[in-house]
Amino acid sequence: MALRRQSIPAPSERGFTLFELVVVVILVGTLVAVASSRLIPYVAQAERVAVARIEGQLRGVLGLEAATLIARGESARLMDLDGVNPMSLVLEAPSTYLGELNAPTRQLLPPRSWHFDTQRRRLVYRAGRGFEGSRSQPVFHEYVVRVVYRDADRDGHFSAAADEFRGVRLTRVNGR
Repeated sequence: MALRRQSIPAPSERGFTLFELVVVVILVGTLVAVASSRLIPYVAQAERVAVARIEGQLRGVLGLEAATLIARGESARLMDLDGVNPMSLVLEAPSTYLGELNAPTRQLLPPRSWHFDTQRRRLVYRAGRGFEGSRSQPVFHEYVVRVVYRDADRDGHFSAAADEFRGVRLTRVNGR
């Protein structure tokens, strides 16, 4: 009966030991935890910059719309901009814009999204986590569009012939 010799694999042919595998998993987990804790503030900062960019774009388009009405000789229509959905005036709305919604259930809206509440006549942004600290409750920013004028004839209404038009404002009315 011939004895079979078992050959021992060379060190270069062996697989990982359980200990080596555990060490690698721990190292990778630690690196991911450190990297993600460093990146989260950058995500919130990028979101704030994106919101500021959209606010600036909306202010610009409102000013352009007012200038267009004045240039066309349609100053009497300037008050049509009061309470308007500014997203309806932009050439291309952000991809996170959900559209015009009638009294939506705010808690169900996705984070980092815009919508226009048709019932309240407000543009609303639902911020993502970390946008304003570490709040557990969702943060909503609401904006209104207001036509600003000096009421020269003191009748409480804008009259293109009598009152001085001063501009159109996109104003943030709250941050909750």
